[in-house]
Amino acid sequence: MTAPVDYDFVELDPDEDPADHPFASADRYKSDLSLLNYLLQDLRVLVRRYAKGEIAVAPHDVITWEVHGLQRRTVMCDPERLLDPGPVYIVGFFGDRRAGADQRPIDASEFDLIDEFRSYPGILSYSSTELVDHYWSNLVVHTHPNDRDAWRHSRVHIDAVERVAPTVYHSVRIHNGFIRDGVTGSRTVTLVRSKYWDYDTDPVWVACRDLPGGQSESLTGPAT
Repeated sequence: MTAPVDYDFVELDPDEDPADHPFASADRYKSDLSLLNYLLQDLRVLVRRYAKGEIAVAPHDVITWEVHGLQRRTVMCDPERLLDPGPVYIVGFFGDRRAGADQRPIDASEFDLIDEFRSYPGILSYSSTELVDHYWSNLVVHTHPNDRDAWRHSRVHIDAVERVAPTVYHSVRIHNGFIRDGVTGSRTVTLVRSKYWDYDTDPVWVACRDLPGGQSESLTGPAT
């Protein structure tokens, strides 16, 4: 059994840049939002093509491709519900992988998580992209905030967070937010809360930040 992990928990102000934890700087929102919207645009194109009958997609099909030699992956867990025009919620993940770490556990964990989505019908899609310098980003689209709470307590998710992530990543940040008019609309991602883990400290440094009014890519202030 894995030993319990000790945490040093901090609450951050919306514009606070914590000393010695640059990955949790408020300045990261601009680039993170750009990348999440890039992943959203990939998903949006696939969903619109599916709606037009240009591509056939079965629930939980894994679509993979490469861009400049970097891996990309999209899973549409529920293609039909992705067509709905109403608001949906998102989880955005950013992880700085350790260059010398064994990558097989996190890769296996990712596929376990994808397979587990079948047990959580509120999860509509999962998108993943490999970035340069061992960074990875994921975008999960779901129907209601309670969906992520239920998924977060699953055995596979707990194992990924508590056992795998500390050995594979230097740091992780996770954003929660929404897309106001759904995947098929034209709105971008709005973020409302973030959480951070620094696994290179002892105890592990964990922080959260609420964003009153939300933060979106097109605005410097609260989303409207």
